[in-house]
Amino acid sequence: MYYPILRGKQFELIALRELAEKIPPHLFCPVIEPVRANLAPLKKTIEALSLSGVRPLVIINPSAGDFSSNREGLFKLLGDEGKFTPCIKAKSTDDLSILNDCGLSLEDCAVFIEGGIDKTLIAALSQAGRVLINKEKVHSGALSLLKNVVLFGDFFDKKVRNADYKDESFFSSLHTEWRNYSNAIGFGDYTILSEEYSESGGPAYVVTIHLSYINSEEFDAMYVRHFSSFNDYSPANPGGKFKSALDNAYDYVLLNPNVFYQTEGFRELMDLRGNPFPGLGQVKKYSIKHHIETTCNFVQEI
Repeated sequence: MYYPILRGKQFELIALRELAEKIPPHLFCPVIEPVRANLAPLKKTIEALSLSGVRPLVIINPSAGDFSSNREGLFKLLGDEGKFTPCIKAKSTDDLSILNDCGLSLEDCAVFIEGGIDKTLIAALSQAGRVLINKEKVHSGALSLLKNVVLFGDFFDKKVRNADYKDESFFSSLHTEWRNYSNAIGFGDYTILSEEYSESGGPAYVVTIHLSYINSEEFDAMYVRHFSSFNDYSPANPGGKFKSALDNAYDYVLLNPNVFYQTEGFRELMDLRGNPFPGLGQVKKYSIKHHIETTCNFVQEI
């Protein structure tokens, strides 16, 4: 099963709501970290996923956003826990004390490991329903002692400036390798976003569209193609720059029609040709949808 990791931002939540009825519930389980004090969009998303048979993991002690300095009470504010699985971010056993504060049992929760893991924390996690762990930050010996593991990583090669993106970058092979771990029940990533959290991006001197694909010639590794606009060294004219980037993507697809899965997100993006610029948030939403759909399509095929 695939566990895309997202923050509770507007277009990320909309992407999940739009995918709720499109992707079978046995293929994906979103992990959501609430970062906005207004929880109405998150609750709407949880409801939409629940109606489609998807029970997302929702982090109840976020380390980023509006709740990062005031974690107490978020679990109660979220409401009906029957529609989501509480997930706890943990660096040590001390972080698990939130279980008692919320009246929760470890068996009914997921634990998201931040960074490394020591023997004390491993012992404490023996009854956890799921343990999400970055395999690049954990000793293989420690990893082998855990149960119900979801392996994830921060794979997107994020650049400081859009102008710095090359034509493509390697993303990950975890979607092909996670089954090699006998204690793994799934895998995850941050889609075409990054683990690094920021409230907003800087001025868009260049607009870049990110589209994920499976490279069958490289043992089904995932790559991301980057389609960038012209650079006039000014943040003006984002609509014109988006058109430039989209035209570059469209021209590439015409010459390479079998590279990308024809996902809903992909089609929605291509359909923007000749239409008004929808804003960069919408563009990011389509790329997120395409990444999630691409990953789930691959999982379904193997």
